[in-house]
Amino acid sequence: MTAVLTNNWVFVVMPGLRYEFLRDDGMNSPAKKLYFTELLTGPVYTMRHQCITLKLPVWYYYMGFPVSTADDYFYSHNIEFLPIIEYRVNKLKVTSRTIFHNTVYASIYETPALRNGYGLVIRQLFRADYSVSNTVSIMAGEEPFFGVIEDSEAPPHVLGFWPAGFHMNRLYTGCTIQLNRSMTISPQYVFETTYGDDVELAGINHYFHFIVTWIVRF
Repeated sequence: MTAVLTNNWVFVVMPGLRYEFLRDDGMNSPAKKLYFTELLTGPVYTMRHQCITLKLPVWYYYMGFPVSTADDYFYSHNIEFLPIIEYRVNKLKVTSRTIFHNTVYASIYETPALRNGYGLVIRQLFRADYSVSNTVSIMAGEEPFFGVIEDSEAPPHVLGFWPAGFHMNRLYTGCTIQLNRSMTISPQYVFETTYGDDVELAGINHYFHFIVTWIVRF
């Protein structure tokens, strides 16, 4: 949900979850089922000049990791700063979004001293949207993930403080459909590759994202 407060300010509340229906890893592993929950919330300041739009969100990000095979649950607290630059010309919109993902707490670690810390991951998305009609646009994008700062004490973990280096890349394709003035839906296919410390391919994942955006104007 996006609440429009003024011409320049909006407030966003964005819950989400991920569910794995099928796993084919050559080892007959069961599907993970519900394995990720999330909540992002915070303000966005927007500036516009002719065909260029600058957005400056600062969000709190809760990440939850249910582990169905072990009947366990881990979570982390994060602060997101994600400057967004959009350039629009005719029917084409090109977007650069840089997420500074700051992890400050991760429950995966055993002691409070290790759970409280700091790690930084940068996600750089480049995306293009093309309007095929007044209500439908198609999109494609790429988003590599880079671990920049490791916590000084806690060992690196993908459910906590990430390891330094390049470890993930995502390719996106899909469309956005405007249902009315206040609601859009965006089904997307995501092709994700993960990499080990030696930057060799470690895994391939396929996702289907379904994003619903509801805009409330005050």
